[in-house]
Amino acid sequence: MDELLRTSLLWRLFAALAALYHRTFLPRMFAAIHRAFAESLPGRALRRLLGGQPAVERSAYRRLMDRGNAWLCGIGARVVPVLEDSLAYRIYRRVMAALRNSLLLGWLFAGGMTGFLLFLFSSYAIMDYLLRDVLQLAAIASVWDELLMLFSLVWVIHRRVDTRRPLSSTANGIGLWIAFYLTVGVLLLMTVRPAPTVNFTGFRASMEYLAVFYLVTHLIRDERDFREMYLTMVIIATVLALHGIWQFIIGVPIPASWTDAAEGAVRTRVYSIFSNPNIMGAYMILFAPMTIGLAYACERPSQKVLFWLCGLAMCAGCLFTMSRGAWLALAIAAVLFALLIDRRLLALMLVCGAVACTLPFVRSRIGYLFTPQFADSNARGGRAKRWATAIGYLKTTDPVFGMGYGMYGGAVAVQNPVLPWVEYMYVDNYYVKILTENGIVGVTAFGMMLLGLVGNGLRACVRTAKTRWSPLCAGMLCGLIGVLIHSVFESIWEEPYMMALFFAVAAMLAWAGLLRRRTQETA
Repeated sequence: MDELLRTSLLWRLFAALAALYHRTFLPRMFAAIHRAFAESLPGRALRRLLGGQPAVERSAYRRLMDRGNAWLCGIGARVVPVLEDSLAYRIYRRVMAALRNSLLLGWLFAGGMTGFLLFLFSSYAIMDYLLRDVLQLAAIASVWDELLMLFSLVWVIHRRVDTRRPLSSTANGIGLWIAFYLTVGVLLLMTVRPAPTVNFTGFRASMEYLAVFYLVTHLIRDERDFREMYLTMVIIATVLALHGIWQFIIGVPIPASWTDAAEGAVRTRVYSIFSNPNIMGAYMILFAPMTIGLAYACERPSQKVLFWLCGLAMCAGCLFTMSRGAWLALAIAAVLFALLIDRRLLALMLVCGAVACTLPFVRSRIGYLFTPQFADSNARGGRAKRWATAIGYLKTTDPVFGMGYGMYGGAVAVQNPVLPWVEYMYVDNYYVKILTENGIVGVTAFGMMLLGLVGNGLRACVRTAKTRWSPLCAGMLCGLIGVLIHSVFESIWEEPYMMALFFAVAAMLAWAGLLRRRTQETA
């Protein structure tokens, strides 16, 4: 198969393009810029900062986590022998053995209960869609994710109890910044409570899925767990991208509110199983760089071609959403990936961008931004009006601490309109939502958490440089940054599955780049 690919027309075409690129001035220009920055004072300082030992690895926080693991291990020495003799434990072992040996479900339980839980986190969007829209099990769909997180917490504790020696701590810089943001959030919840029940609901919606980060970092045991979780995400994203492409081909009907009459060339916008095209665009943004990173990490040409095709399918799926914010975010994520892994991709992106600009619907969507109709629509009820209204409410309440969780800008506020003087609406900008509800204090803490995530993500890329893990870490980091950029134009985290998947990928990035050597254990 590999030999057939090497002799194929497509392979020779890409090889010719690569050779043409190397004969231009671009490689020399990029190499000169790289050398100049690497030898500069900021470059050397950044390299020392990212390449050095993180402070969290020698902090009291990590020592506390290590002592907690040792304490749980000590409890296990006394409790586990009793549990193993119990009827419930024997039933559990027989059920798991039957599931592992099952022809139908054996693949799902091959990694035991830990592997099964990681699969559920990887397929979060699909599971939510099946329960909510296909099976229409409203009672289960409303609580299944909380039950998953609760059981995962119990299982994490069980794994630390049922071990012969204490497991290594998963303390890392990303987790520390998330804990900081959670702490500030709790303080804000106790300080600003105009409607306590709604405030708690808003707090839960904003903070609950941060727990996915800690659960996934504690669940991943070794490279096999990581690989299967990564592949599951890529496979599901590929299927949904192909579904979106099929919707574009058949011209799936869409609500009139998704387009403007002035955009005559836009006949449809794809959304696959998601609530709207913007969310599908964010989903493609998250996983397209990861898939291209996987193509770089693979050694066999057939695997490289396969994952390149999967990544391009996701890019096409994002293109057909007609989401301008998603286009911009994906372009920035792609440029960052090229700068981190392979600067030759910049030339390919220029060609693809030029081709995309010749498509009628792309010209229509971009050209509409510069028309009087767009300016009028934006001022009357578009994002500019929504953002200005949100900032106005913030100024009339408390700019420092905000209006309170669940008070404005998101689903909780729209569903619980408790303030009679407020015109409730979605703000379509997650940062403006955080600013309105939590004020300068909350948005600053949120920004510090994101800076900590990006900074430690860059550290992960530096630590794994020149290894097969480097493109994987770069792909995850660029996908995360793409979603953060898209959140300027859409409240992406208002969808629970997007927030859960975002922090699941962040956990995988932390494990691959910061924790892998420390925490690997026998499955």
